[in-house]
Amino acid sequence: MLSRKQRLESNIWKFYIYRVFSSLIFVVPIFVLFYQENGLSMTQIMILQAVYTSIIMLAVVPAGIVADYIGKKKVLVANAFLFSLSWLLFSLSSSFISFLIAEIIIALASAMWAASGTALFYDTLKELKKESQFKKKYGLVVTVNYIFWGIASLAGGYFAQSSLRFPFMITAVSTAIGFLIAFSLTEPKSYKHADTHYLAHLKGAIRFSSTHPKVRLFILYSSIFFTMLFIAQMFYQPYLKSIGLSLIYFGIIYFAIELIAAVGSKSASRIESFFGEKKILSIILIISIFCFFGMSQGLIIIGFLFPIILSFNGAMLEPIIQDYINKHTESHHRATVMSLNTLIQEIFSTALAPFLGYIADIWSLSTALMMSGMILCINLIILFMLFKLAKAKTDTSD
Repeated sequence: MLSRKQRLESNIWKFYIYRVFSSLIFVVPIFVLFYQENGLSMTQIMILQAVYTSIIMLAVVPAGIVADYIGKKKVLVANAFLFSLSWLLFSLSSSFISFLIAEIIIALASAMWAASGTALFYDTLKELKKESQFKKKYGLVVTVNYIFWGIASLAGGYFAQSSLRFPFMITAVSTAIGFLIAFSLTEPKSYKHADTHYLAHLKGAIRFSSTHPKVRLFILYSSIFFTMLFIAQMFYQPYLKSIGLSLIYFGIIYFAIELIAAVGSKSASRIESFFGEKKILSIILIISIFCFFGMSQGLIIIGFLFPIILSFNGAMLEPIIQDYINKHTESHHRATVMSLNTLIQEIFSTALAPFLGYIADIWSLSTALMMSGMILCINLIILFMLFKLAKAKTDTSD
């Protein structure tokens, strides 16, 4: 029989395998095109994404508190089940209402993942006294995600030649295997706190997140950045179509996007160590703004590079920002704080996705992309203001 230490150590490689099957999402290069094939406008597509983000917004904090109380593994298993079920429903859907139901279910799954995935991985390392390795090891998790998203995208683009529906069917199968693997994980130690009441726990986490200068900064920065990256992903396929790329190349482009993203996440720890906290966050943001403005110009020759660069930036930022938040957060409300981070992001996404989708419909995709770049410019201003504030308060807060 394996010792607890051995079972916890096995969590790490099992988590990687779980992410392999959860990342085999064959629909990535044709998701928006599938919606359009079923008669949905860009405004309707963005409304569905707003519903998706609204459900996450409502569910993620309760999911985080449940994960802190009953265990992160239980919430992760529930996430894996709903995730697989949602892809099955997508594969059977053809109307706005049926897609709406599928979006609600996948949103619940996403909320549970946000509440439990990173927290379970970090607390596993914490119990093994290896939490200092989180940035490097979680960077590998993100790398695994992107590599297999890329492989699935390449295959999905090929499968879509015969039917845009078929990639959804095989995604339901691959994610069901991930659901089975999630059962074999071991629950890490639970760190209880004096505030055992649900509302007291929530209020404590909100107070911490809103008053800690660095955590507040990282949550605001990442929320705006990942909101715009999420919206950009909804525009990628119409954008690639607008610059004249044939559907047959979509799988190849998405494979490149995910492969380069894997490089970004794998090298995140090394690059962040070289530049440091303030410089790396500034560089990622400035390059991303350039990409949005570049896409708005519809540059045919180099236009396909902008989504690839954006994906690299997002993949590199994920383990960096997760590490920044986790190292300033105590374990007894880690999942709840991470959920609050997701909540803020979903508030921004819910507000901006339908608006930018409407802009793309009534004016142009180029205008919507230009406005996205301008929103990131606002984030750059906020970044420097809050870094100045954080610098003044960090010495007395940490």
